[in-house]
Amino acid sequence: MLTAQEFVEILRAHERFSRREPHGKRAHIEGENLSGLRLPGLNLRESVLTGTDFSRCVLTGTNFGLASLSLASFEYAEAEGANFERANLRGAKLSNAKLNEANFAGADLRPSPVNNEAARNTVLYGASLQGASFDDAQLNQADLGASDLTGASFVGAKAAQANLRGALLLGAKFDGTDLSGAVINLVGAALPPDIQQLLREHALWIDSFGAMGTRGNLAGRDLSGMDLGGAYLSGADLRGANLKGAQMSGAWLVLAELDGAVLDEADLRKADLTGASLKAAKIRHARLEDARFEPAEILSARGTNTGEHRKSDLSSASLRQSALSGATLRDAKITGGDLHGVVAEQTNFRGADLSGANLSDARFVRGDLSGANLTGANLRQCDLREANLSGAQVTDADLTGANLDGANTTGTPLDS
Repeated sequence: MLTAQEFVEILRAHERFSRREPHGKRAHIEGENLSGLRLPGLNLRESVLTGTDFSRCVLTGTNFGLASLSLASFEYAEAEGANFERANLRGAKLSNAKLNEANFAGADLRPSPVNNEAARNTVLYGASLQGASFDDAQLNQADLGASDLTGASFVGAKAAQANLRGALLLGAKFDGTDLSGAVINLVGAALPPDIQQLLREHALWIDSFGAMGTRGNLAGRDLSGMDLGGAYLSGADLRGANLKGAQMSGAWLVLAELDGAVLDEADLRKADLTGASLKAAKIRHARLEDARFEPAEILSARGTNTGEHRKSDLSSASLRQSALSGATLRDAKITGGDLHGVVAEQTNFRGADLSGANLSDARFVRGDLSGANLTGANLRQCDLREANLSGAQVTDADLTGANLDGANTTGTPLDS
């Protein structure tokens, strides 16, 4: 471990090196613990700082240009205006750091290859990066989730497969940026500022299991027609919200509360509603193709498995005339639901509770209803051609005019 005197001597020699003066020497401070030190305005340009711990340091205006910082840690550091131009930051950790106006132009933030181990991604999760420059930077697979990128510039950067889920993108520039395979909602940058800020705080809250941020509370809000495609709203409170006509394709709504919400004509294709509660919600004429309504595994506050699951709940919800083809509603609770006229071809309702539901005029061609509870359900004029009804409960179900051609009714009273 470096003594204070040794550290000072290294810095003095490095300053002479930077000026190309006699007796100068490049700083080599590898794997050292410098956490919590105040080092503002230092010149560490071209230094070798591999694996060094700068967490919680004050580094305002410090110059790390062209430095080797792979596997270094800057977590919770205060580094506003710091210069990381063309620095090697592969595998570095910068989560929750304050990096407003920092310069990362041309920096390498790709995963760090570690001998005989899995590569470690560079992490800027939750960092404050307002006005930061990442122009021409290498950000492939970097984690910028829930970071504040207000006014940041990524012009010409390579950010393939990067994670920007829940990031605040107000005024961010992505001209010529390679975002192939990245998790990002560029359309969300046009959302009202208060909604964007709420989504960022909510992302922090979810990913930290409540240790940071604030749960997203959009209960009763008018979000009609809003573009929330790909939004990270898992666990959010959207009870009674007006989402009529909203664009929510690919949205993350795991364990979200949507009881009584209005989702008429909304686009929820490929949305993840695992474990979500939509009791008495209005989801009429909506697009729900390939959406997921499966049971969600409940995790503890530490993120460990509890062995408990919560089923998606659409009890008394109205999905009249909605498109559900390819969706998964395995084990979902849809008691008393209104699914009149839905198109649910090749949809998975395995083990779902549809007791007392209205399924009249619905199309379940090649759908999977095996083990489903259809007790007392209305299936009049229902199209069940080639559907799998094996083991389904059909006591008191009304199948008047239903088309069962080619359907598998093994283990039911219909099997005759």
